[in-house]
Amino acid sequence: MNKQKLWQHIRIIACILTWALFQNSWENPDLQFYWVSFTDKTESPFSISRPDEFLSARAIERRKKQGIPITEDDLPVNPYYLIQLKNTGAEIQYSSRWFNGVNILCSSEIVKKIKALSCVKTVSAIGNYYVYELVPKAKYRQKKIQKKKPGTPYYGAGEKQIRRMDGVALHEKGYKGKGMMVGVLDAGFFLADRMPFFDSLRLSGRLVFSKDFVEQDESVFETSIHGTQVLSVMAANIPGRLVGTAPDATYACIKTEDIRDEYRMEEYNWIAGLEYADQLGVDVVNSSVGYSLFTNKKMNYKIEDMDGATCLSSEAAEMAFAKGMIVVTSAGNEGNLEWQRVVCPADSEGALAVGAVNAEGEKTNFSSIGPTADGRIKPDLVAQGEEVAVVSLRGLDLHMAKGTSFSAPLVAGMIASLWQAFPEKKNSEIVEAIKRTASRAGHPNNSIGFGIPDFFEAWKYLKSNLEENSEVRVSKAVPSYK
Repeated sequence: MNKQKLWQHIRIIACILTWALFQNSWENPDLQFYWVSFTDKTESPFSISRPDEFLSARAIERRKKQGIPITEDDLPVNPYYLIQLKNTGAEIQYSSRWFNGVNILCSSEIVKKIKALSCVKTVSAIGNYYVYELVPKAKYRQKKIQKKKPGTPYYGAGEKQIRRMDGVALHEKGYKGKGMMVGVLDAGFFLADRMPFFDSLRLSGRLVFSKDFVEQDESVFETSIHGTQVLSVMAANIPGRLVGTAPDATYACIKTEDIRDEYRMEEYNWIAGLEYADQLGVDVVNSSVGYSLFTNKKMNYKIEDMDGATCLSSEAAEMAFAKGMIVVTSAGNEGNLEWQRVVCPADSEGALAVGAVNAEGEKTNFSSIGPTADGRIKPDLVAQGEEVAVVSLRGLDLHMAKGTSFSAPLVAGMIASLWQAFPEKKNSEIVEAIKRTASRAGHPNNSIGFGIPDFFEAWKYLKSNLEENSEVRVSKAVPSYK
C-alpha cells in the first residue's frame, strides 16, 4: 500500500488498524538494505537426500503425503557464499532458499565489493534503514472472563460471519482445525501473548512459533494490532464472546510488514516469512497484506505486472502451493481507488485471493477486482469483510473491522478446519472442493470470483468423492479414478 494514501485507506476501509509504538524514528542515510542473488548452489554442503538438515519433520511429512519431491529449490543458500558476503562487512538479515539470495544491510561502498564477487549474480536496493526507539503507547485493560450466558450464541459476535460460509455445520461435525498448523504473515501481533481470547492457544501450547523478519528477532507481540485482529478471526476462543474459524489449530505468528514505510523490502520479508512457514511444516498460510505502490516510486508496480509471474511474492506463493501449502491472501482494498485491481501476491495462480462482501452478502465497493493482467479470474472467493468481529485493546471488548484483511482469515481458518477432516487430501483437492461448492461455482466472475464458500458443502463433496473412490478400490469391475 502506498504510504502517501495510508490515511485515505484507513478512513475509507479501516483496514490497517495499527497502534504505532515508535516514539523516535529516523533514517540512517549511510546504510541501506540490498537484495543479493547468487549464481548457483553448486558445491553446497546440503543435499536433497538429507532434507532433515534444513526442513522440519513436519515439512518433510507434508511433502511425502502429497507426493512432492525434495528439490534443489529446497536447499539453503550456499554457506560459503554467505561467508564471502560477511567478509565484505555486510550484515546478513536472512536468506531465501527458493530465490537463492539474501537480504543484507550495508553501505554503498560495501556494495561495490559485493558486486565484484564471482558468486554474486545481481544486487538491488530494496529499502531504507531506520534507527528507532520502541515505546509502547497503548495499555491493555484486562477484564475478568465471565461464563457464557444462557441463550448467547456460541460464536458470540462471530456467529454471522461464520454461518455465512456454513462453517458452523462443519464445526459441529468436530472439525475446528485440530492438528493443522496455520502461519499468519502480518505487521505485528500486539498483546496476542496476553489477551484472554488466545488463552486456550497458549495453555495448550498451540501458539508455537514466532519470528520477526523486520527486526530479526522473535518478538512479534508488538508494533501493530492488525495481526492480532487477523489472528482473532481464526483463533479467538471465548464462547459467547468470540470464537474463530479454526480455534483448535496451531498457529505460527510471523511478522513481515514494517509500518514505518513502504519499500520492496517488505515483499522480501514476506517471502522469507513464507519460506519459514514452509520450513516449519505449516499447512495453511494467511496473508492479509499486499504490494503495488511504494514510498520510492521507482519501486512501484504497474497493473500489467499483476500477471502472477512478475512480482517475486506472487512467484513465492506459487512455489508455496507447489510445496503443498494453501496460501490464502487478501485480494486488496483498491476497488474504489484508481488501481481497482487485485495486488500481488493475490494475482498468483497459487494464491487463494479473498475479496469482501458486506453483512448482507453483497460485494463491497472497496474490494479489489480482477482480472489479472494475463486474463485470469480474481479474486477466487469472497467472505464477509464489513462488520467483522475482531478483538480490541479494551480487555474483552470487540471491534467491528472492515477490509479484505479480515475476509481472508475467515476463509483461511475454515480451510484449516476442512482439511482436518481430510488430511490425506492434497492442497489442490481441498481448493477444488471449495471452489466447486461456492455460491457462484458455475459462473465465476472478476467481482466475487467463485463466490462465498460453503464449507459444509465442500465437506460433503470431499466425503462423497472419498466414499466413491473407496468403492472403486474394492471393485475390480470399475476403473479407478485419478
